[in-house]
Amino acid sequence: MTHLWKSLLNRNLLALVVFTAALAPQALRAAEALCPLQNATLHGTYLVAGSGTIVGVGPISAVGEVTFDGRGNSIATYTASVNGTIHKGVTVTGTYTVNPDCTASHAESDGSHYDYVVAPDGNTVTWIETDPGTVVSGTEVRLKSPGSE
Repeated sequence: MTHLWKSLLNRNLLALVVFTAALAPQALRAAEALCPLQNATLHGTYLVAGSGTIVGVGPISAVGEVTFDGRGNSIATYTASVNGTIHKGVTVTGTYTVNPDCTASHAESDGSHYDYVVAPDGNTVTWIETDPGTVVSGTEVRLKSPGSE
């Protein structure tokens, strides 16, 4: 009788472990989905500002606006100072991807690449350029929500 009881207990315990293991990834994914809207989290016009250094060139600082369409596309216009030389009205287009954990990536038409952390409400972004030879980071703050533009 003891052997039968142990066998049933082990079988039930195994079933419970398998069931729990099967459900755990879905529960973890749901808990990690800070940005469930993904690309739609970034939607509207944002103030963008950043600064840093381009190795071998010198300091850089920029300020402007970027508009995200909520579908993975962007357009930005900014003024930059690169080692003291002013560049006004620079416009670039780009594509972006926001992940469920609110990390994101952004590539722009000038060849630059960025990693983002997006606030779950989409109102703020902190970014860093990921291209070799750059030490540039900054922030974005939503100025206009979709529909108010």
